[in-house]
Amino acid sequence: MDCLGVIGYGQMGSMLVNGFLASGVLRVDEVVVSSKSQKSRDACAAAWPGISIVATNAELARRCRMVIIAVRPQEIAGILDEIVPVMDGGKHIVSLATGVGLEGLEAAFTGPVTRVVPTVTSRVGQGTTLICHGRQVGMDDALRVERLFSSISDVVLVEESNLPVATFLSSCGPGLLAAIIEELAGAASRAGGLSTDQALLLATRMVAATAAYLRETGETPPDLIRRVATSGGITKVGVQELQRRLPGTFDEVFAAMLEQHDALRVDGYRP
Repeated sequence: MDCLGVIGYGQMGSMLVNGFLASGVLRVDEVVVSSKSQKSRDACAAAWPGISIVATNAELARRCRMVIIAVRPQEIAGILDEIVPVMDGGKHIVSLATGVGLEGLEAAFTGPVTRVVPTVTSRVGQGTTLICHGRQVGMDDALRVERLFSSISDVVLVEESNLPVATFLSSCGPGLLAAIIEELAGAASRAGGLSTDQALLLATRMVAATAAYLRETGETPPDLIRRVATSGGITKVGVQELQRRLPGTFDEVFAAMLEQHDALRVDGYRP
Protein backbone atom coordinates (compact mmCIF):
# COMPACT_ATOMS: atom_id res chain seq x y z
CA MET A 1 0.00 0.00 0.00
CA ASP A 2 2.90 2.40 0.52
CA CYS A 3 4.34 1.65 -2.92
CA LEU A 4 4.59 4.28 -5.62
CA GLY A 5 2.89 3.37 -8.87
CA VAL A 6 3.90 4.81 -12.24
CA ILE A 7 1.48 4.37 -15.13
CA GLY A 8 3.40 4.79 -18.37
CA TYR A 9 7.08 4.12 -18.99
CA GLY A 10 7.74 6.48 -21.88
CA GLN A 11 9.98 9.54 -21.85
CA MET A 12 8.68 11.00 -18.59
CA GLY A 13 7.67 7.83 -16.77
CA SER A 14 11.05 6.20 -17.34
CA MET A 15 12.86 9.39 -16.34
CA LEU A 16 10.99 9.47 -13.03
CA VAL A 17 11.46 5.79 -12.22
CA ASN A 18 15.15 5.96 -13.11
CA GLY A 19 15.62 9.19 -11.15
CA PHE A 20 13.81 8.09 -8.01
CA LEU A 21 15.64 4.77 -7.87
CA ALA A 22 19.08 6.09 -8.83
CA SER A 23 18.83 8.85 -6.23
CA GLY A 24 17.98 6.36 -3.50
CA VAL A 25 14.78 8.11 -2.47
CA LEU A 26 12.96 4.86 -3.29
CA ARG A 27 13.97 1.20 -3.39
CA VAL A 28 13.12 -1.14 -6.25
CA ASP A 29 10.62 -2.97 -4.04
CA GLU A 30 8.76 0.31 -3.42
CA VAL A 31 7.92 0.97 -7.09
CA VAL A 32 5.27 -0.60 -9.31
CA VAL A 33 5.11 0.11 -13.04
CA SER A 34 2.50 -0.50 -15.72
CA SER A 35 2.73 0.26 -19.44
CA LYS A 36 0.70 -0.75 -22.48
CA SER A 37 3.95 -1.13 -24.43
CA GLN A 38 5.71 -4.49 -24.19
CA LYS A 39 8.92 -2.79 -25.33
CA SER A 40 8.69 -0.35 -22.44
CA ARG A 41 7.94 -3.10 -19.93
CA ASP A 42 10.95 -5.06 -21.14
CA ALA A 43 13.17 -1.96 -20.91
CA CYS A 44 12.02 -1.31 -17.34
CA ALA A 45 12.63 -4.90 -16.28
CA ALA A 46 16.11 -4.84 -17.83
CA ALA A 47 17.04 -1.53 -16.21
CA TRP A 48 15.75 -2.44 -12.74
CA PRO A 49 15.83 -6.19 -12.05
CA GLY A 50 13.24 -7.15 -9.46
CA ILE A 51 10.95 -4.16 -10.02
CA SER A 52 7.22 -4.95 -9.99
CA ILE A 53 5.66 -4.66 -13.45
CA VAL A 54 1.94 -5.38 -13.44
CA ALA A 55 -0.43 -6.38 -16.20
CA THR A 56 -3.14 -3.77 -15.59
CA ASN A 57 -3.45 -0.23 -14.32
CA ALA A 58 -6.18 -1.38 -11.93
CA GLU A 59 -3.80 -3.85 -10.29
CA LEU A 60 -1.23 -1.09 -9.88
CA ALA A 61 -3.82 1.20 -8.30
CA ARG A 62 -4.85 -1.52 -5.83
CA ARG A 63 -1.26 -2.01 -4.70
CA CYS A 64 -0.06 1.59 -4.48
CA ARG A 65 -0.90 4.47 -2.20
CA MET A 66 0.39 7.08 -4.67
CA VAL A 67 -0.16 6.74 -8.40
CA ILE A 68 1.72 8.88 -10.92
CA ILE A 69 -0.05 9.03 -14.30
CA ALA A 70 2.60 9.65 -16.97
CA VAL A 71 0.58 9.35 -20.18
CA ARG A 72 -0.66 11.73 -22.89
CA PRO A 73 -3.56 14.02 -21.90
CA GLN A 74 -5.89 12.24 -24.33
CA GLU A 75 -5.37 9.00 -22.40
CA ILE A 76 -6.21 10.37 -18.95
CA ALA A 77 -9.96 9.66 -19.08
CA GLY A 78 -9.39 6.01 -19.95
CA ILE A 79 -6.77 5.61 -17.22
CA LEU A 80 -9.07 7.13 -14.62
CA ASP A 81 -11.89 4.83 -15.71
CA GLU A 82 -9.59 1.91 -14.92
CA ILE A 83 -8.10 3.00 -11.61
CA VAL A 84 -10.65 5.14 -9.76
CA PRO A 85 -13.11 2.27 -9.04
CA VAL A 86 -10.38 0.42 -7.08
CA MET A 87 -9.00 3.47 -5.21
CA ASP A 88 -10.20 4.83 -1.89
CA GLY A 89 -9.93 8.42 -0.68
CA GLY A 90 -6.71 7.72 1.17
CA LYS A 91 -4.81 7.20 -2.05
CA HIS A 92 -3.19 9.98 -4.04
CA ILE A 93 -3.23 10.62 -7.80
CA VAL A 94 -0.38 12.64 -9.33
CA SER A 95 -0.97 13.69 -12.93
CA LEU A 96 1.72 14.86 -15.36
CA ALA A 97 -0.76 15.62 -18.14
CA THR A 98 -0.63 19.14 -19.55
CA GLY A 99 -4.05 20.65 -20.17
CA VAL A 100 -5.93 18.43 -17.71
CA GLY A 101 -6.87 20.66 -14.79
CA LEU A 102 -7.44 19.88 -11.14
CA GLU A 103 -11.16 20.45 -11.52
CA GLY A 104 -11.47 17.63 -14.03
CA LEU A 105 -9.28 15.30 -12.01
CA GLU A 106 -11.16 16.02 -8.80
CA ALA A 107 -14.47 15.38 -10.55
CA ALA A 108 -13.25 11.85 -11.18
CA PHE A 109 -11.51 11.14 -7.89
CA THR A 110 -12.58 12.50 -4.51
CA GLY A 111 -9.23 11.85 -2.84
CA PRO A 112 -6.03 13.94 -3.05
CA VAL A 113 -4.92 15.00 -6.52
CA THR A 114 -1.73 16.82 -7.54
CA ARG A 115 -0.54 18.16 -10.88
CA VAL A 116 3.19 17.96 -11.56
CA VAL A 117 5.17 19.38 -14.50
CA PRO A 118 8.59 17.72 -14.72
CA THR A 119 11.48 18.85 -16.91
CA VAL A 120 13.71 16.80 -19.18
CA THR A 121 16.77 18.22 -17.44
CA SER A 122 15.89 16.12 -14.39
CA ARG A 123 17.63 13.31 -16.28
CA VAL A 124 20.86 14.95 -15.09
CA GLY A 125 19.51 16.05 -11.70
CA GLN A 126 18.97 19.65 -12.79
CA GLY A 127 16.08 22.00 -13.48
CA THR A 128 12.79 22.73 -11.74
CA THR A 129 9.71 20.58 -11.27
CA LEU A 130 6.45 22.51 -10.87
CA ILE A 131 3.90 21.21 -8.36
CA CYS A 132 0.28 22.24 -7.88
CA HIS A 133 -1.73 20.49 -5.16
CA GLY A 134 -5.48 20.03 -5.20
CA ARG A 135 -7.89 20.88 -2.41
CA GLN A 136 -7.85 17.45 -0.76
CA VAL A 137 -4.07 17.14 -0.48
CA GLY A 138 -2.97 17.16 3.16
CA MET A 139 0.42 18.11 4.48
CA ASP A 140 1.78 14.55 4.60
CA ASP A 141 0.74 13.83 1.01
CA ALA A 142 2.12 17.17 -0.18
CA LEU A 143 5.45 16.62 1.52
CA ARG A 144 5.78 13.12 0.09
CA VAL A 145 5.30 14.38 -3.49
CA GLU A 146 7.69 17.27 -2.93
CA ARG A 147 10.31 15.00 -1.36
CA LEU A 148 10.15 12.59 -4.29
CA PHE A 149 10.64 15.24 -6.93
CA SER A 150 13.24 17.08 -4.88
CA SER A 151 15.41 14.00 -5.32
CA ILE A 152 15.74 14.69 -9.06
CA SER A 153 15.35 18.47 -9.37
CA ASP A 154 14.48 21.68 -7.60
CA VAL A 155 10.79 22.00 -6.73
CA VAL A 156 8.58 25.08 -6.98
CA LEU A 157 4.95 25.23 -5.84
CA VAL A 158 2.77 27.10 -8.33
CA GLU A 159 -0.85 28.23 -8.37
CA GLU A 160 -2.74 26.46 -11.15
CA SER A 161 -3.56 29.77 -12.86
CA ASN A 162 0.18 30.39 -13.28
CA LEU A 163 1.02 26.86 -14.36
CA PRO A 164 0.95 27.40 -18.16
CA VAL A 165 3.46 30.27 -18.23
CA ALA A 166 5.61 28.65 -15.54
CA THR A 167 5.62 25.51 -17.69
CA PHE A 168 6.90 27.50 -20.67
CA LEU A 169 9.93 28.48 -18.58
CA SER A 170 10.70 25.30 -16.66
CA SER A 171 9.56 22.51 -18.96
CA CYS A 172 9.41 24.04 -22.46
CA GLY A 173 12.33 26.33 -21.63
CA PRO A 174 15.09 23.77 -22.28
CA GLY A 175 13.78 23.38 -25.83
CA LEU A 176 13.57 27.14 -26.31
CA LEU A 177 17.06 27.66 -24.91
CA ALA A 178 18.44 24.86 -27.07
CA ALA A 179 17.05 26.66 -30.13
CA ILE A 180 18.70 29.90 -28.97
CA ILE A 181 22.04 28.12 -28.42
CA GLU A 182 21.80 26.68 -31.92
CA GLU A 183 21.11 30.13 -33.40
CA LEU A 184 23.98 31.72 -31.45
CA ALA A 185 26.35 29.06 -32.71
CA GLY A 186 25.06 29.44 -36.24
CA ALA A 187 25.55 33.21 -36.20
CA ALA A 188 29.10 32.80 -34.86
CA SER A 189 29.94 30.26 -37.53
CA ARG A 190 28.56 32.45 -40.31
CA ALA A 191 30.32 35.55 -39.01
CA GLY A 192 33.79 34.00 -38.76
CA GLY A 193 35.89 30.94 -39.31
CA LEU A 194 34.58 28.74 -36.50
CA SER A 195 33.20 25.38 -37.50
CA THR A 196 29.61 24.65 -36.54
CA ASP A 197 30.79 22.09 -33.97
CA GLN A 198 33.27 24.53 -32.39
CA ALA A 199 30.69 27.29 -32.23
CA LEU A 200 28.08 24.98 -30.70
CA LEU A 201 30.56 23.77 -28.07
CA LEU A 202 31.49 27.34 -27.10
CA ALA A 203 27.86 28.49 -27.00
CA THR A 204 26.74 25.54 -24.89
CA ARG A 205 29.55 25.94 -22.38
CA MET A 206 28.96 29.69 -22.20
CA VAL A 207 25.25 29.25 -21.39
CA ALA A 208 25.98 26.63 -18.71
CA ALA A 209 28.69 28.80 -17.15
CA THR A 210 26.51 31.91 -17.19
CA ALA A 211 23.63 30.09 -15.48
CA ALA A 212 26.03 28.71 -12.85
CA TYR A 213 27.50 32.18 -12.28
CA LEU A 214 24.10 33.79 -11.73
CA ARG A 215 22.98 31.00 -9.42
CA GLU A 216 26.13 30.86 -7.30
CA THR A 217 26.77 34.61 -7.01
CA GLY A 218 23.14 35.65 -6.57
CA GLU A 219 23.64 38.43 -9.10
CA THR A 220 20.78 39.36 -11.41
CA PRO A 221 21.08 39.47 -15.21
CA PRO A 222 21.34 43.31 -15.12
CA ASP A 223 24.20 42.97 -12.60
CA LEU A 224 26.08 40.67 -14.94
CA ILE A 225 25.39 42.88 -17.95
CA ARG A 226 26.89 45.85 -16.11
CA ARG A 227 30.01 43.80 -15.40
CA VAL A 228 30.69 42.82 -19.00
CA ALA A 229 28.97 45.49 -21.12
CA THR A 230 31.23 48.51 -20.65
CA SER A 231 30.30 51.79 -22.30
CA GLY A 232 31.40 51.86 -25.91
CA GLY A 233 32.44 48.20 -25.82
CA ILE A 234 31.57 45.29 -28.07
CA THR A 235 29.28 43.58 -25.54
CA LYS A 236 27.35 46.81 -24.99
CA VAL A 237 26.52 47.06 -28.68
CA GLY A 238 25.34 43.45 -28.77
CA VAL A 239 23.24 43.79 -25.61
CA GLN A 240 21.57 46.96 -26.89
CA GLU A 241 20.64 45.21 -30.13
CA LEU A 242 19.14 42.28 -28.23
CA GLN A 243 17.24 44.58 -25.87
CA ARG A 244 15.79 46.35 -28.89
CA ARG A 245 14.68 43.22 -30.71
CA LEU A 246 13.99 40.50 -28.14
CA PRO A 247 11.02 41.81 -26.10
CA GLY A 248 8.71 41.79 -29.11
CA THR A 249 10.05 38.46 -30.31
CA PHE A 250 9.59 36.75 -26.97
CA ASP A 251 6.12 38.27 -26.52
CA GLU A 252 5.18 36.69 -29.84
CA VAL A 253 6.71 33.36 -28.80
CA PHE A 254 4.73 33.25 -25.55
CA ALA A 255 1.52 34.34 -27.28
CA ALA A 256 1.89 31.50 -29.78
CA MET A 257 2.60 29.01 -27.00
CA LEU A 258 -0.41 30.16 -24.98
CA GLU A 259 -2.61 29.78 -28.04
CA GLN A 260 -1.34 26.24 -28.58
CA HIS A 261 -1.76 25.44 -24.87
CA ASP A 262 -5.40 26.49 -25.03
CA ALA A 263 -5.93 24.49 -28.22
CA LEU A 264 -4.57 21.34 -26.56
CA ARG A 265 -6.55 21.76 -23.36
CA VAL A 266 -8.84 18.83 -22.68
CA ASP A 267 -11.90 18.78 -20.47
CA GLY A 268 -10.35 16.19 -18.21
CA TYR A 269 -12.55 13.37 -17.03
CA ARG A 270 -16.21 13.11 -17.87
CA PRO A 271 -18.00 10.66 -15.57
